Amino acid sequence: MGRFLLLVGIMLASGPRPDKKDVPYLVHASALVQTEVVQSTVQDTADATTYTVPGETSPARTPLALPIFLLDAADIRPEKMRLIRLTAVSGHREGKILKQPSPDDPPLLLTVTSLGGGLYRFEVVNEIENGEYALNAAGSDRLFCFTVF
Repeated sequence: MGRFLLLVGIMLASGPRPDKKDVPYLVHASALVQTEVVQSTVQDTADATTYTVPGETSPARTPLALPIFLLDAADIRPEKMRLIRLTAVSGHREGKILKQPSPDDPPLLLTVTSLGGGLYRFEVVNEIENGEYALNAAGSDRLFCFTVF
């Protein structure tokens, strides 16, 4: 978990624009669905950084195994965004970023495309399984959670 790929390109913006700055929105055809914004509890150990958020599932949901997001960036640096798999544990969700990634841990890859005017499009590269996920800007404890169903 936590490994990612960043590709940056430039396109002209068209279509819907997020209502809030620095919050990723799931793209559902011509509609946008705001991700769940949560301040996580962060615990650092020698092996990993663990993010913990309340609740077993996110209210932001998508049926897409290759979700697409739009972000109107003000303070968030899009090149720092990463995708984290979360696991439901006893009423909360946890996500771990290993300090030394395991070869058995497939990377969750994102591409990032600049659409101009501070608008960015994030796309998941490889299909992801049903479950809980979050976008996170490296170095921040704020998670943008969503569920793939």
